[in-house]
Amino acid sequence: MLVTIGVILIFIVPILLLLLVGAQARFESLSHVQANSVVRIIADSINEVNIEGPQASKVVIVNIPTNTRYLNITENEVVLTLETSNGPTDVTTSFFGGLNDTSISLVTIAGKAPVGLYPMKFYADEEGKVVIDHGEEERSGSN
Repeated sequence: MLVTIGVILIFIVPILLLLLVGAQARFESLSHVQANSVVRIIADSINEVNIEGPQASKVVIVNIPTNTRYLNITENEVVLTLETSNGPTDVTTSFFGGLNDTSISLVTIAGKAPVGLYPMKFYADEEGKVVIDHGEEERSGSN
């Protein structure tokens, strides 16, 4: 009976390990697709509000992947860095709209990570430059 259990374990353990490795690869692939969507939504929102001019606004809710290290919006680029099994991976896209702030950064901190559904409001100031309000203030106030 012990030999039978041993033989079964010899076959089951490698199969379970292969399934776990496959699940990790699918998770990273899915988070990369999700990150592409997030940076594209942010860049498109900045461009749209910039084109519409003063008094234009837009509110979006992005779904930030759970393995995000940080999200950085600079003067012409959105960069979302993912933590993967191969190390940090940047997902980027550019935009042409002008920002009021030169750089906006959302850093992932354990327990305060901006992951999951995350609200962002884009509006144009009187000069037509885009201002980004994000949910950081609301989240820190509710914790």
